Amino acid sequence: MMIVHILLLLANSLFQVTAFVASANRVAATTHLHAGPKTTGGEGTLRRQRSDSRSASAQRLAQRRKDQQEEHHLKKKEVSFDGKILTSNQNTNLDAPFFDLESAIISSSLRCMTPELQYGEDNETSKTRVFEYMSLDDLFEAKFGFSERFNADGDFRNQLRSAIRQDVFETTPFYANLSEKAASILLLPDSSLEGSWRIRDDAQELRMKHTTRVLQNAFQDTGHDISSIPTGDDLFRAIGKLCGRQASTHFIDIFGVQDRIINHSWHLDAGCSPGGCRTVLWGFPPEKDYSGCGVFSHVVSLKKQCLAPPSHNRMEPLLFEGSVPEDFIVRPPYEKGMELLMYRDIDVLHSAPDVAYRTSIMRFM
Repeated sequence: MMIVHILLLLANSLFQVTAFVASANRVAATTHLHAGPKTTGGEGTLRRQRSDSRSASAQRLAQRRKDQQEEHHLKKKEVSFDGKILTSNQNTNLDAPFFDLESAIISSSLRCMTPELQYGEDNETSKTRVFEYMSLDDLFEAKFGFSERFNADGDFRNQLRSAIRQDVFETTPFYANLSEKAASILLLPDSSLEGSWRIRDDAQELRMKHTTRVLQNAFQDTGHDISSIPTGDDLFRAIGKLCGRQASTHFIDIFGVQDRIINHSWHLDAGCSPGGCRTVLWGFPPEKDYSGCGVFSHVVSLKKQCLAPPSHNRMEPLLFEGSVPEDFIVRPPYEKGMELLMYRDIDVLHSAPDVAYRTSIMRFM
């Protein structure tokens, strides 16, 4: 019996060991399914190396993209705005057709910010153009050669512009109480300046003293007697006469945006032209004997006169939102003998040039 009992105990122990081993194998199998195959030390190192390599490649790619972006921005900065080249490729379109503003507003391609816009006579049936040119020589006797000197002599042109601005500044009461610093900024050549062009008929002394001095110095050099040379007052009177008796007498020298292409901003300066008064633009070109676009404002000839409502303030512009088809846009060229551009405000939409190439434009209204 003793031997049988011992044999039974040994068999039972062997069965438990076998069961334990089987259980351990099942646990190991389950762990393998969730944790993945076991890797050796060499395989783990290789995987880490591959991961590090991918990370380094991503960093190099990101750095390369960053360098490319910086290079692109640098190239954009290096490519400077060249108004001369851009304007040389523009079409003046002097004989552009008349634009039907009324239909454009009805179709919502343009919207006027001023309500109750009115329309007057039909320009299309009565006129070929609603703008015209004049020469500086037409202001005085041709013997002075004003147009020739103005276009050929950059120093004279700059001195004349500076003198006109100085005279307007010194004789405009609004500027009298400005600080010295504010005045110096306003008189910088890249700053616009406004005032009045009016010269009183009963004035006892010259208003445009600096301008007179520049004209005298220039034309005395050509052998003219100083008493025969037009004064600065004569110059402003002559241009003012072109504007008309009921003109507002407003003057501004406009520098404007000259370092980039801009969108057209169509408007009328007043929306009225009492007595047929006109706007006169005097172009100051950027270089000697210049001929081309970029000096004068761009205009759109209107099929019908555009009139502001009677209650509208004359000194407030009529602004329009939207665009005008390219076929209707005139880019008036500048050249010797065509220094002055004139139009009635009610006959045209106008805008600063999309590409300006000029020193400035003086506007007399």
